[in-house]
Amino acid sequence: MKRKPCSIERCDTCALRAKVVLCDLKGSDLAEFQTIKRTLDYAPHQTVFYEGHACLGLYLLCAGKVKLTRSSARGQRQIVRILGPGELIEKHVFGERALHEVTCETLEPSQVCVIDKERYLAVIHRNPQLAIKLIQLLSHEVGVNMDHLDQFTFKTARERLAGLLLELGDRFGKKDDDHVRVGLTLKREEVAEMAGITVETAIRLLGLFRDEALLTIDGRTITLLNPDRLARIARR
Repeated sequence: MKRKPCSIERCDTCALRAKVVLCDLKGSDLAEFQTIKRTLDYAPHQTVFYEGHACLGLYLLCAGKVKLTRSSARGQRQIVRILGPGELIEKHVFGERALHEVTCETLEPSQVCVIDKERYLAVIHRNPQLAIKLIQLLSHEVGVNMDHLDQFTFKTARERLAGLLLELGDRFGKKDDDHVRVGLTLKREEVAEMAGITVETAIRLLGLFRDEALLTIDGRTITLLNPDRLARIARR
């Protein structure tokens, strides 16, 4: 696989470090962290790892965006999450003999750090504050997963799609006056996978939202014109 030059070469000068629990380290801990990671650069639409394969370490997204998907035994696929810079790609990897629960594919040029798990655990043992932060991170992730479960269990297709558009706008959007331009270019199939609805339903609902002046669609770019109304539809 051809690699491009790294976009972030040193952790001590990385602007994200203060916001990322995994590498919010100082002194000798930070120096050791830089020796126990490998930095890999990916082109768009490359696979970082596959569902069911062994976890070789902790995967931290330093730049770019990736999508995480799961597949059924019949080959059906669903996007479970899209991640941006500074996010730990999978959080269950601290378990023994962990396997990847998802397939990770880049959406744009991306940089991923793969961190040696055993040596990182040694850093945690010396740093109780880091251990507390990681517990908080994992607890927050449980809450996020419960929210997603509620979306699929208790909400209609219209409510789920409205909630998804708002989430993408909150996490990746660019605000312009009262409008929010979703900072992702997604196929209709990908939108449908994330909302847990059929492609036909996604196309129909997006058309209805456009007719109701809730959003505009320019190719694969979606701009939210009335986030407050979408929030009411999503029952936020």
